[in-house]
Amino acid sequence: MVNIMETIECIEKRRSRRLFIDKEIPENLIKKLLGCAICAPSSQDCQPWHFLIVKDKKEELAGIKEEDNRQHILTAPISIIVCVDTEKSPTRWVEDGVTATENILLAAHDLNLGAVYVTVYKEAGLEIAEKIKGIFNIPKHIIPMTVVPVGYPDMNEELSKKELVDIDKIVHHDKW
Repeated sequence: MVNIMETIECIEKRRSRRLFIDKEIPENLIKKLLGCAICAPSSQDCQPWHFLIVKDKKEELAGIKEEDNRQHILTAPISIIVCVDTEKSPTRWVEDGVTATENILLAAHDLNLGAVYVTVYKEAGLEIAEKIKGIFNIPKHIIPMTVVPVGYPDMNEELSKKELVDIDKIVHHDKW
């Protein structure tokens, strides 16, 4: 039985995990992650998501990312490429893709899996997205937004202490 944690605890304790052990993720957990992803809010409830599960083409996917992102893609049993349909969400597809990604990250933590957010979409250009589209034969109107390597975390990974910004310095009331 999976221990389900409270929402706030999950948000506060979730950390990016970049190292994974060699253990497959059961299909029911993958479906649970994706089920949580589609619960994300989307513009006008258009639900424009598509998800590509990468197991066999990890080397090709890792090869197009910067060197510091390659290792987690290669060692994770799967990577989930979060994509959005720009015909369903013509003006808010960036936000729609990111909200689904966040749900995957939180659900992974809740299921005792590790995951990390790897950017695909960049405002400066769609170069990486276009390369991913080519590798996986993704249609023109579908845009890859993020890659989320997911696996059982290597508990020997040293995580630095997460330093959060002082909330009193970033909250403004009624004026700046």
